[in-house]
Amino acid sequence: MKSWTLLVMVVGGLMAQTPTAVMEVFKAAGEALTNQDANAFLDQFDQNMLGYAKLRDQIQELVALDAAASTVDVVSDEGDANKRVLSLDWLLRIGSDRPRRQVVNCTVEKQGKKWKITALEPLEFFKR
Repeated sequence: MKSWTLLVMVVGGLMAQTPTAVMEVFKAAGEALTNQDANAFLDQFDQNMLGYAKLRDQIQELVALDAAASTVDVVSDEGDANKRVLSLDWLLRIGSDRPRRQVVNCTVEKQGKKWKITALEPLEFFKR
């Protein structure tokens, strides 16, 4: 595994509160960005999410142009066994561009046996 391709999640004491299955959603999304796999990234999202089409277009453009890597830190996490609301300190590196960093707010909901991201703000964070 290349060091620049690793999605790192530093969650400190919050890890005990954030279910592992929820964190796996963000790990899979980060690995998909690293592998320039828009479909695998988008598989982590509910297609009925507000702004999904915009996000899809942004991610397809991003992965078509450059390799990306990201780091996610959990700032806050609240919820229950079916729905979590998280604030994430997300650092995104795209090709040789200057890294961008922002708090991204998202909602993750259990759909069947899988967790899916059902809300994400700001969507513009992933715009190339």
